[in-house]
Amino acid sequence: MTDLLSLSRNRTADRDRVEASQLIAEVVDRYPAPENVIVTINLPADLSTLFVDGQQIRQVLGNLVTNAYQAMPEGGQLFITAQSEADQVKFSITDTGSGMSNETLQKIFEPLYTTKTKGVGLGLAVSRNLTAINDGHLEVESIEGQGSTFTLYVPTSSSG
Repeated sequence: MTDLLSLSRNRTADRDRVEASQLIAEVVDRYPAPENVIVTINLPADLSTLFVDGQQIRQVLGNLVTNAYQAMPEGGQLFITAQSEADQVKFSITDTGSGMSNETLQKIFEPLYTTKTKGVGLGLAVSRNLTAINDGHLEVESIEGQGSTFTLYVPTSSSG
């Protein structure tokens, strides 16, 4: 229900400076890995400060991490990386899960589309919306049977 409300509301971003590494630490703490998933985090020490609504981007990252866990019911590895690029930070969330077909890839950001038995298919639609509100964008690459990478680009304080 929270996702449905998030999607239906015209929201704005309450943007402020946010430390990217702290955001990742909070997400991993709030959404711990299942015991059969190994999480590897690779963040450079000089990662740029973000200029975003921290709560909204935390929700996006949390959704991406949760989806990655769910894509690996038999276990696997989750890689979280980030790097500064010009006036943005690029976060990559990569799993070694089941991957997605091209047909699924075409639909995953549509509201109410899901391949899961639980959930109503709003998480990625909300995530894309919240990312756009923060002047960022979200991309996905996936190979069926091998895993997926979601890449989140968000602005740094130097671009605000």
